[in-house]
Amino acid sequence: MNIMKVLYECSNWLAKVMYLHILWVVFTLAGLVVFGITPATMALCSVVHKWYDKDFDLPIFKHFYSAYKAQFKKSNILGILLMGVGLFLYIDLKISEELIQSFYLHAVILFICFVYLITVIYMFTIFVRYELPLLTYFKQSLFIALARPMETIAIMLSLFILYFLFSFVPVLFIFAGSSIVFTPLVWFSYRACLLVEEKKLHVLNNTISHTK
Repeated sequence: MNIMKVLYECSNWLAKVMYLHILWVVFTLAGLVVFGITPATMALCSVVHKWYDKDFDLPIFKHFYSAYKAQFKKSNILGILLMGVGLFLYIDLKISEELIQSFYLHAVILFICFVYLITVIYMFTIFVRYELPLLTYFKQSLFIALARPMETIAIMLSLFILYFLFSFVPVLFIFAGSSIVFTPLVWFSYRACLLVEEKKLHVLNNTISHTK
């Protein structure tokens, strides 16, 4: 009986992540890719975030479409900012590597690229979890990434493992790639957010108790 339940849960999860991936592809194309990929990705993360918030049976299409439509403009502006910064860093890296060829400057740029990468990784969950001014998402994402290094390392490791998994089983990437990538990414960043929130609440309670 337990085995049947496990098999049912696994097949149910697989069906949902495949369906969510299809929605991601469709809505990315609906936005002509350039204007669709960021809101579609944020909508996907919003659904996964709801799953971890103990709402695994939510109507996927309804929530996905609602998040996609509501955050279309804001997420596109954020996506343009992220791509702009990423492109700027890539150009700097190539110039440093091919023209300047300074070890110390190259190391600094690589470090900035790493900081940018972990900021982007957390950005998706921060965006769907909090309502913040646009530029504050960058600060909050970096803060949580640095405040919870174990979760950040776990995200990097999970992405590394998934890279090899998709290399050996590319069909998995075709039919459920986006959902499978963001499932661990959202989980660890969601956990990081909870732990940071709990710590802030604990500090606040201690402060209130000392002022009484």
